[in-house]
Amino acid sequence: MVKKHKTVKVGDRIELVYTTDELTKLKPGDKGNVTKIDGDLGDRLIWVVWDNGEKLALLEEIDRFKIVKEK
Repeated sequence: MVKKHKTVKVGDRIELVYTTDELTKLKPGDKGNVTKIDGDLGDRLIWVVWDNGEKLALLEEIDRFKIVKEK
């Protein structure tokens, strides 16, 4: 089950479920660490440093992820 994005915080470890970004090499199941959160609830960018070295922000209302380890 995918946790609500409102619970994610800097330092959490997440796993990608889905992204609309067609230019990324990320795929479902890839993991990374949340480094920054920009914006207001419901319209936030969740900035992540992914294990493959990519730095890609997820759009809270569009992209999907699950928290695998909370800080």
